[in-house]
Amino acid sequence: MTTPIVHMQGVSKSYVGSGETDAVLHRLDLTLLPGEKASLIGPSGCGKSTLLLLIAGLLRPDAGTISIDAVAMSDLGDLARAEVRASRIGIALQSDNLIPFLSAVENVELAVAFGPRRRRGYARARAFDLLERFGVAHRAHQRPRQLSGGEAQRVALAVSLANDPGLLLADEVVAQLDEETAADVITQVLHGDFAVLYVTHEVAIADLADQRYAMSERGVSLR
Repeated sequence: MTTPIVHMQGVSKSYVGSGETDAVLHRLDLTLLPGEKASLIGPSGCGKSTLLLLIAGLLRPDAGTISIDAVAMSDLGDLARAEVRASRIGIALQSDNLIPFLSAVENVELAVAFGPRRRRGYARARAFDLLERFGVAHRAHQRPRQLSGGEAQRVALAVSLANDPGLLLADEVVAQLDEETAADVITQVLHGDFAVLYVTHEVAIADLADQRYAMSERGVSLR
């Protein structure tokens, strides 16, 4: 039996603010197998971004369990969860999260440096290969503020794949691209030999994945 790379069972998450509790996720179940390509679509505010942050271990659930490769993330401390992210999970969020004083290629190289493959010359070659894959190699020596929003998103995707993760979590990372370029970028992502869960508000982009999940107040359902 194949071990899921992501297994969520009965996961709930609420935020507390101004004396009120806002329940974002309630008893959510989700399973993603190694290599599976899935998209997640749903209305604004339904918890899509929260879901990705929970899977990545950047947030802790109020209830339920989240396992990566059969390891319960809630049983791990902060350092151990960070090690799982560094070795198994690539994360590309809506805000590109690039280091502003480094060039595009240096951002990718730094991500490689935190991984297991640190032999001399590998990081620069790996960085340029990824930037070329996403069509921004010609902007390799530009800093984030010199990039357009769409270029920065593509560099952020290159950063997220720097260490050959088993799972990519991507949150609206093609929102600032035109439809044709967005489809090309997602297609590149879907050709990788890793599992993917990406959030989008575009049905056409969501339909490029093998599985399309829809999120609502009732949870996550396959469409």
